[in-house]
Amino acid sequence: MNHFLRKKLDGSILILLLSVVLFSWTHFSEESEPSEEFQLSSQWTVSEGESLWTIASMASKEMELTIEEAILWIQKENELNNVAIYPGQTLKVPTEMKGVATE
Repeated sequence: MNHFLRKKLDGSILILLLSVVLFSWTHFSEESEPSEEFQLSSQWTVSEGESLWTIASMASKEMELTIEEAILWIQKENELNNVAIYPGQTLKVPTEMKGVATE
């Protein structure tokens, strides 16, 4: 009887340890990548006098990003090598998903 109880206890401990490891892994992996969240983009046509900084400043307020994060996002999504932009240029900018229904 003692051997049977010990096997059950060992199995329970193993299951408990695996549960703790899986919980920790999923919990901490979610927090480690906040900047990789899915973000939609919208098109922005650059007007005379606008800079990447001013566009990123407007986008950062809507998306709760820093201006630097918004600039980096815009540069990456638009394959820009620097911060130079020109009037009439169309850029993808981060935008918040509002009123979108999913199945």
